[in-house]
Amino acid sequence: MSDDPPILIEVLKERLAVVQEISAVQSRNLLNLQLGGGAEFEIQEIEREIATTGASHALAEALDEARSRLKNATAGMAACDAQCAVLERRLEDLDRRIAAGR
Repeated sequence: MSDDPPILIEVLKERLAVVQEISAVQSRNLLNLQLGGGAEFEIQEIEREIATTGASHALAEALDEARSRLKNATAGMAACDAQCAVLERRLEDLDRRIAAGR
């Protein structure tokens, strides 16, 4: 690769794109983490209210919705983690290619 600088430049551009992609996935993961935390907090509050006042249809419905949001956020975090793992392996491969080109 050292004999052909344009190839090294392309690999460096690809590396930058992968780093940007990782950053975007990590941002989505942080959003999912925040959404999950909010849903967990809401679940706790609803459960406290049910314990204090008793169950009602509205509270049961709110609890189901909060649990659904938590489930979706957790699934989103798992998907982001899997995507990050793939991107990190790709980044490692690119770094090896760059190092070999020096």
